[in-house]
Amino acid sequence: MTGLDKILSKIEQESAQQAEATLAAANQKAQRLLAEAQTAADEKAAALVEKAQQEAKRKVGAARASAETITRTNYLSVRNAVVNDVIAAAYEAIENMDDQAYFDLLFSLCVKNVEKSECKLYLNKRDLARCPADFEDRINQTVYETGAVQVAKEPKDIENGFVLVYGDMEVNCTLRAVFDEKMDTLKDRLNPLLFE
Repeated sequence: MTGLDKILSKIEQESAQQAEATLAAANQKAQRLLAEAQTAADEKAAALVEKAQQEAKRKVGAARASAETITRTNYLSVRNAVVNDVIAAAYEAIENMDDQAYFDLLFSLCVKNVEKSECKLYLNKRDLARCPADFEDRINQTVYETGAVQVAKEPKDIENGFVLVYGDMEVNCTLRAVFDEKMDTLKDRLNPLLFE
């Protein structure tokens, strides 16, 4: 081997060693970069999973709250419907009372509503026809210290109950007016009886 061949061989050998060292360094750097990238990807994936879990919990909580609100609203709606049905049934029962019971109720209602002066009591056509003959006398015997009531001979266009007329002033004592006035009280009393 000549001197030139030896130099070339040595250069080739050194180049191969240097290439091998460079390749090994590049492989190490690639491994390190790959490990760093994997760690970063794992951390990012874990953060995304955590964020997704938190969002899922939030959505489940919101859905549960919404469902509870809807359930509560539906429950209250059903309760109100039941209470309203009971009140409607009570109203209908009063309308369908026998004459004696019905006029006893009107008597009590009249005694509570008579003011200190004379008035006319107006009934509807049906009630005027079935009014007991002593109805006016019974009322006046009870309220003689407070006022005087005269049952009008002509009917008034009302559904039921009566209207007291004091000159220009009227006191509406129809069952609908009484029920409407007492609606909140009726509901307050019925709720604990119907729902515990």
